[in-house]
Amino acid sequence: MRRVNSSLSSDELLLEDLETEGERQLKSLLHHQLDTSVSIEQCKSKRRCFAPAAFYKPFGEEAAGALSLSQFQALQESDKETSSLRELGLSDSEILLWKNQDSARKGSGLGAAPEATQERLDAIREKLEERRRILALPQRFAGSKQLSRREMEIEQALFQGTDRHSFLRALYHQDDTQKRGTDEKDPMVHLESVYQELLSKKCPEKVQSATNDPCSSPTPQGSRTEEPSLPEQEEQAEQAASPSVSAAEPQQSPPRPVVIKEPVEFVPEEEILRNRLSEEELRKIPRFSSYHPGEPNRVLYLKNLCPRVTVRDLVSLFARFQREDSPPIQFRLLSGRMRDQAFITFPDTESAQRALQLLNGYKLQGKPLVIAFGKSRKHLPEGDSAIPSSSAAENPPAT
Repeated sequence: MRRVNSSLSSDELLLEDLETEGERQLKSLLHHQLDTSVSIEQCKSKRRCFAPAAFYKPFGEEAAGALSLSQFQALQESDKETSSLRELGLSDSEILLWKNQDSARKGSGLGAAPEATQERLDAIREKLEERRRILALPQRFAGSKQLSRREMEIEQALFQGTDRHSFLRALYHQDDTQKRGTDEKDPMVHLESVYQELLSKKCPEKVQSATNDPCSSPTPQGSRTEEPSLPEQEEQAEQAASPSVSAAEPQQSPPRPVVIKEPVEFVPEEEILRNRLSEEELRKIPRFSSYHPGEPNRVLYLKNLCPRVTVRDLVSLFARFQREDSPPIQFRLLSGRMRDQAFITFPDTESAQRALQLLNGYKLQGKPLVIAFGKSRKHLPEGDSAIPSSSAAENPPAT
């Protein structure tokens, strides 16, 4: 029986017994390597397809002799183009036809029929596109296991703060593309296209009614390129003032308004003033010792949220700053690895400043709100309403 030191914390004991997907795959590969009871059928089933090889012809024969600098440079450029076409799988005759296609079309006299020449050029073009598609496929290890987004998040969380071998990351990958059936009569094949078509349709009456409803707010959506975004590792950037937005963050599904049927009441200002920490008290917390609100703008970044906080809770706090003649306030409650954080975008900087001054440090469900101004890569104009995510209704919540 193994003895366990009682001085170790429960987290250390848990991490000791954890097994990552990379380690599991490595053990599986070792088992297959040592297993000698393998049939020919099993070997055939593991066959992999690779991109075909290309022919290499060294540059030197054409450049032999005395050449001027301009002649050598022209010859070198021509050889680079020929080599690139040869790497794409074209033969010498196809390369010659492809490079001289303009003169072949305009040429007069004896020669191949224009229709036949065009057919050959179309075939070469299709061949080039197919080869480019094959070369653009991701290069992965043959034994790499495909993980879902959730499994990949768990795997990356296990790697943080631990001394792991980096080569284990080559044993798994994330691939969001789902395999579709080849049977065209199968309704599941067209499920994705039908789903996107239904989401793209907008009903003006329903959208207008949801906009005028005082208790409505859309679901959180993806952000745009110029908007504030999250750092790649938020756990390592807790001491930073506020995160910056990733320009490569993909957009998600189109926004769909969600109506909150229960009335949303404002939290009284007296209760907010009574149950909030000052900026100095926030800095006394070790996690936020270097807190700084940042440069004022119309985007607020919220962190240290309770996991039970919803968009409805944020609306009850921040919708008091909504003006009737201004665009709606945008709410974005994050999830996944970036949970317990949110972005709130106001129509102007003044409203965002007043919201930060009133609500920074407020204990929402037992945890103090830590609010800072979001950082953006581009300074957006005040009137720009192209802001990420969910929006509060134009009218304030019911009191």
